[in-house]
Order: sequence, then C-alpha cells, then structure tokens
Amino acid sequence: MKRFTRTLATIATLVVAWEIVARLFFPIYILPPPSIVAETLLRLTLDGTLWQNLRISLVRVVAGYFIAAALAIPAGIAAGWWKAIDHTLGSVLELLRPVPALALIPLAIVWLGFGEVSKIAVIAYASFFSIYLNTQAGVRNIDPLHVKVMLIYGNGTRDLVTKVIIYSILPYVFTGLRYSAAVAIVLLVAVELVGAQSGLGYFLVQAQSFLQTPEMFAAIVVFGMLGFCANLLVAAAERWIIRWRPEEVR
Repeated sequence: MKRFTRTLATIATLVVAWEIVARLFFPIYILPPPSIVAETLLRLTLDGTLWQNLRISLVRVVAGYFIAAALAIPAGIAAGWWKAIDHTLGSVLELLRPVPALALIPLAIVWLGFGEVSKIAVIAYASFFSIYLNTQAGVRNIDPLHVKVMLIYGNGTRDLVTKVIIYSILPYVFTGLRYSAAVAIVLLVAVELVGAQSGLGYFLVQAQSFLQTPEMFAAIVVFGMLGFCANLLVAAAERWIIRWRPEEVR
C-alpha cells in the first residue's frame, strides 16, 4: 500500500510540474499541458476515435504476443531438455536473434502484404526470443536431484513434466512474458507507424502530419498505459499461478 501511495504521489508531482512548465515556457504546439491532453483524450473517447483505433491495436498486439508465447514456451522446453534440439533449433534461433525486428518490417510487407498478418508476424517475432531464452534457462536450471527422485519412485514422464519441469520453469517463463509484453507494445508502435491505415500508431502519424500535438501526446499516453496495464496483467497472472513463491521474491 505504501509503495502504491508513493507511486501515485510521484506521478502527481510530475504531472503538476509538467502543467506548470508547459504553461509558462512552451506553446501548445510544442508541449501541451496535461490538462489539455486530458481534454483531448476525453474528446477522442467520446467521439469513438480512440476506441476504434485502440481496438485494432489491441487485436494486433494480443495476437502477436500469444502466438509468440505459444511457440516460444514449447521450443524453450525442448531446447533446454534435449541437447540435440538445442544444437539444431537453438543454433538457427541464435542466428536469427540478432536480426532486429524493425529491419524485418519492410520484408514482412513484401512477403505478407500490408494486411494484419505482416504486423502480427513482426510483433510475434520480436516477442518470441525473450520468452524462449527464459524458458530454456528455466529448464537448464532444474535441480537434477528433483528429477532423480521422481524417476527413482517410478513416476512416469507425465508426472515429471507436470510436477517438476513446469513448476521449476514457471518463474523463468513469467520473466520472459513480462519483458516480451513491453517488446510487443514497442513493435506495435513501429508496425503501425510504417505500414498501417488504422490503429493508434497510424493515428499518431496522422496527428503529426497536421501538427496536432495534443492528439500526439494523447496517443503516446495511451501507449504508455497499454504497456503499464500489460505488465500489471502478467504480474497478476504470475501471482495467481505461482502461489507457492514467497511474496518478497515476486
């Protein structure tokens, strides 16, 4: 509760400072005060512009994020458990990992077109590696003693997976999921700035084209709130699923 109070106090202080500095030293088209940004957000919400673009952006980022998780978690488990898979699949992924996702946007457009598939594919690509690497690290850090005990007592592969592997790697998986949530938001902005005709990124570009700075700040604030809410949701899921962990290590 104290941490939450301190966070609110810090945010309120920053907003007040922003309001004062913006009104005293900058014209609106350079730095609009937060009160005007809030008015703009309210207007965009009431006329439906914000919800229309936000809905499209949410579909893209959620689809890309969950596709990445669905592929990365099994791949990370396989590469961490079996050396042969790590030497093949892992080697290919290590070659691809240094390639920036931003550099693939033009190629994705050429291969997959300007539709939703290319945008979702780039977001999924960027979100994949953090989840994969953390899952792989979780498997490699499983205590061998736990595996031996499970095998000694005659438990099958199913029990080994559900009672040892899954429980051991979950903290690592959620670390990757939290980081990838932020990466997915960043790539959402990138793909919508380049090749989109809708979404919050496209709205941001349109506002910039007409020098509508309050609208630009409104879009930026919404992107920030998306990232903040995504982190809260993943953290809440982690606390709900990994209930055996002490509260101080979460």
